[in-house]
Amino acid sequence: MAVPNFLKQFNQYMFDQYSKDGGKLLIHMGAAGWVFSSLAQIGMLLGDKSIDKKEKKFLLPQESVDAVVNVLMSYSVCDLIKRGGDHFVENGKFVTDKVAKDILAIAPKNANFDKNNWKDIFTKEEQKTKISKLLENSDKLDFAKNFNESEKKVLKEAAQKALNTFENHKNNVGVVTAIASSILACNLITPYVRNKVASKVQKKLQHNEDVEIRKQQISKNITMKGPLPTSFKAFNNYNTFSGLKI
Repeated sequence: MAVPNFLKQFNQYMFDQYSKDGGKLLIHMGAAGWVFSSLAQIGMLLGDKSIDKKEKKFLLPQESVDAVVNVLMSYSVCDLIKRGGDHFVENGKFVTDKVAKDILAIAPKNANFDKNNWKDIFTKEEQKTKISKLLENSDKLDFAKNFNESEKKVLKEAAQKALNTFENHKNNVGVVTAIASSILACNLITPYVRNKVASKVQKKLQHNEDVEIRKQQISKNITMKGPLPTSFKAFNNYNTFSGLKI
């Protein structure tokens, strides 16, 4: 049976987006999980006939606010922390000995630099660039500007090996930061923010409900009692919005 074209395209898209970045996949799937669980909760409230309309007036806005807070806080906190981890790796502040060794291997044998500091193979200006970009464009590095084609070929092979090692390391760091940030966001930050926001929403809804009840009480107390004497006919339609004070 032939695989549908749209499925092939979807598989290719998923591979291109997440094969080298498992942390991003975890964050996106986590956010998607919050979206679907929130929709399920709201759908349950809408479809549950045992909950009266008055109670739903409170529950639906509160659940909707909870859903927005859960999704936004979970995604934003996790994505921010993961980006921070990626930044540290790309700028060489957090690399393993294996990564450093493979990067050092791309330097010319006769190069004059500190063998214990892999960053020395790059110029000060190059050090401001992401490591992955430097390795992807190894033939444009300063020390390779006078290389012949044969030397550039050897350099590219060594740089590709170093890039693979570096990307594996970056992917591992991304997964760890995504998991750690998810625990932090879901168990500490999101519940705190959600409770604060839900409290304000609940107070607002309660205030609106109290105002509505008061309007009904005033209306019933004045317009539904026995009719006023003829001399008070002008006051028969009095309500709370008339501005009259007694």
